[in-house]
Amino acid sequence: MRLAVVLSGVALYSALYAAVPLLPLLERLFGAPPGAAGPGMGLPLLLLVLLSPLVPRLPLASGMALGGGLLLVGLGGILGALSPSLLLWTLFRLLQGMGAALVPALAIALVPVLYPQRALEMAGVYMAGNVLGGGLGRVLAGLLAEGVGVRGALLLLSLPALLLGLLVLHAPSRLPPLGPPRYDPRGWPLYLVGGILLFLNLFLANLLPYRLLEMGFGPGQVGLVYLAYLFGIPGSALSGLLARRLGAVATFRLAFLLALLGMGLLLLPPPRLVVGFALMMAALFTAQGLASGAAGRKGPGVSGAYVASFYLGGTLAGLLYPLFLHSFPLAVGLGLALGLLAFLLAPVR
Repeated sequence: MRLAVVLSGVALYSALYAAVPLLPLLERLFGAPPGAAGPGMGLPLLLLVLLSPLVPRLPLASGMALGGGLLLVGLGGILGALSPSLLLWTLFRLLQGMGAALVPALAIALVPVLYPQRALEMAGVYMAGNVLGGGLGRVLAGLLAEGVGVRGALLLLSLPALLLGLLVLHAPSRLPPLGPPRYDPRGWPLYLVGGILLFLNLFLANLLPYRLLEMGFGPGQVGLVYLAYLFGIPGSALSGLLARRLGAVATFRLAFLLALLGMGLLLLPPPRLVVGFALMMAALFTAQGLASGAAGRKGPGVSGAYVASFYLGGTLAGLLYPLFLHSFPLAVGLGLALGLLAFLLAPVR
């Protein structure tokens, strides 16, 4: 059951992000105009922001809540794949968002309880699983859509979450209770850093295609640049080991120094720009592993608030990046300022 908690992020994010490369195909499938599938991506993240702080207060055992969340993510994905209209698909995406809100806050808090002697290392492994799941979901969705169609791709990528949820629900008592949640307002530096982490990730990643196309990159070359996300896997997985050797604060600050360097390289022509993007991703996910681990060790209340602030940062990135489409250097400047703020806060003691 401990392994199920660690793998929950792989199953969750592969199902949740499978729709990303399929958005134009979904709109074509349902005969909808371009952009009409956008709410199906934004609203689930909004539910994560709104519901994550409330999850620890639910009168459910941790196993019931975690298993139920995974079950809802899988079931929502399957029902969405079978939907006859875009409206129904969007509604079932809301069901996925509700289920997703139940998982990360509890999983982050469960990891240090299940692995008390290796809390730092396993927090990094859990975060690496999240990166792997998000990457696999995006890549496999495109590949599967060519073979089994859009509906088949979404259905198949929802099955792991459904099956893992059923497994956890089969023996919910095997996961330990987490106790009453504590909401600590003194954790605001941790919450702020959580928001900065996802904001920097999505804000600059959303703007990068426009920059690359201006430089003469083709669409296929732009897609290959996003293989840089794979560097987040070793970045997350090694965060705990580095923290054990160098100290959590020193590792966090080293990660953000590298992130700042990577952002600076984004202003240079390729291949240095591509190297900078890969370096930034590896560093951000290293810091993310440390921050989520720190939130988990403070209990389910703090971890729920951290998850909410994390996805709030992603929501703000989606709203703000269009304002910087014609001013990439200014966007990088904003990123550097936020990165420096996170470096100074270093809330991972």
